[in-house]
Amino acid sequence: MFNFKDELSRYQPILELDQIEEALQPNQLKDLVDILEHIAEDKKISASQE
Repeated sequence: MFNFKDELSRYQPILELDQIEEALQPNQLKDLVDILEHIAEDKKISASQE
């Protein structure tokens, strides 16, 4: 059965944007930006084909 106190003890808050930037290594941040650019480009191409 669901144990609220147990689940609450395992809770870890989500990082804020500035904390994410500090937590990521510079190359990981570039990788993330590259992925987002790729997704945006795919969306642009699929939108122009419609």
